[in-house]
Formats: sequence, C-alpha cells, structure tokens
Amino acid sequence: MSTSEEAGLISKAKDSFLQLLLDNRKSGDFTDFPITCDKSEWKVHRIVACSHSKYFRRMESFQEGQTKKIDMEGQTPAVIAKLVDYLYKCDYDDCVYHGDSSQVEHQTESEEHGDINTSHDEAASRNSRPSKLALHARMYVTGDMYCIDQLKLLAKAKFSAALVKDWDKEDLSDVIRFIYDNTRSDDREIRESLVPTLVRHKETLRSDNIFMNMVETHGEFAKDLINAWTDPTPEDSPKEFLQVRMGM
Repeated sequence: MSTSEEAGLISKAKDSFLQLLLDNRKSGDFTDFPITCDKSEWKVHRIVACSHSKYFRRMESFQEGQTKKIDMEGQTPAVIAKLVDYLYKCDYDDCVYHGDSSQVEHQTESEEHGDINTSHDEAASRNSRPSKLALHARMYVTGDMYCIDQLKLLAKAKFSAALVKDWDKEDLSDVIRFIYDNTRSDDREIRESLVPTLVRHKETLRSDNIFMNMVETHGEFAKDLINAWTDPTPEDSPKEFLQVRMGM
C-alpha cells in the first residue's frame, strides 16, 4: 500500500469517526452531559465537552456524585447552540436569525433555538436585523467565558473577515460597545482586529453621531481609537505601523 493510499484511508477513518460522533449526539446515544439554557437542552458527551473546555472540566469535578448537568442561565440559546456545534465540528456556521424565518438562508439547529441577538444586555437588544459581526463577537466572548481558546481564535478570524465583507457603521457602534463591555482590558485579540476598519473608515465614523456618542461613553475604547487614528496606517507604512502596534 502506498503512502498516499494509507493517508487517504486514515483521513476517511477520521471523517467516519467524527460523523459517528455527530450521529450519536443527534440520537442521544451515550450522551451523559446535558447542557441547558432557558427552555432548550442539548445532549452532549462529557468527554467531548470537557476535552475542549477547562470550564466544563471544573464543573464536572464539582458535580461528582450528582446529576451531570450544566445550566447556562442568562445566556442566549441560539449562541449556546452554536457553541455545542463547535464542540463537535470545531466550527460554527455564521447564519443568523432575527424575526421570521424568511430571513434565514438555511435553517440549522442553532436557529431552532431563537434569535442570535436575544440577550439581557442593552447593546445587543437594540439591533434591528441579523448581524454576523454581533454573532462572531458573541462567540468570541462565549469562548472566553467557557475557556475554549480555539473557539476564541476562530471567532476572531470570522469577525475580522466580516469587518471587511459586512461592515456597517450602524451595526459597528453596538458591536464595539458589546466587545468593550464584555472583554477584559488585557484581552486585546478582538479589540485589535477593529483597528484596520477604524482607520479605513475614519472620516465616515468621525461624522457619525451615533458612533461618536458611543465613543464619549466608553473611555477605554476612546483611548484605543485615539491610538488607531494617530498611529501610522498599515497602508501608508506597514513596517512602521507594526512597530508602533507591537511597541517595538
């Protein structure tokens, strides 16, 4: 058997195993770690959840001898559905649902659990339409909350891509507010990803009252914005820009 044939068989075996895992999750076979949020419940395998998340691992050890159940009270069911998807696929779709199902490109398990923008925080509740930026920001915060570093990295990459493809000044203010209200000041990953957009659309944002009002109420973001608007831009001088951003 050639090396390429062997590699092909190994790849197929891995794909088959992952599909079996997904099938078992869907059927509920061997699941032993239910996750609940509001009125929704997901049947999950403990070994899968705890392998991804230090948070779940700690919760599992605290519940020794008790019914294994994680209640994500106060979270958004549609976001938790995407979190569970990530546990099994190492990915999540960026389909968002808001209002009626006619706005959904394709119905997935995540969308069955409601509005991706539904939450108890004021910033997200003001959104009047689906927002991929808001979704990826939420997934980043969710990854941080449940100690899933690889989910944070994926959400940040998707967020950065959405900033280029789906940028909208009306949406941006609420998303920035959410990010700065829900991430630590030393967690710079997703905050830094805003810089190219802030620089690229500087003049548009400066003349936007909603954006500038948000700046006035968020001092931490105001400091970062000043740095972004006064530093050399990556377009003008890539090397100098990186030296300034990295403190070199």
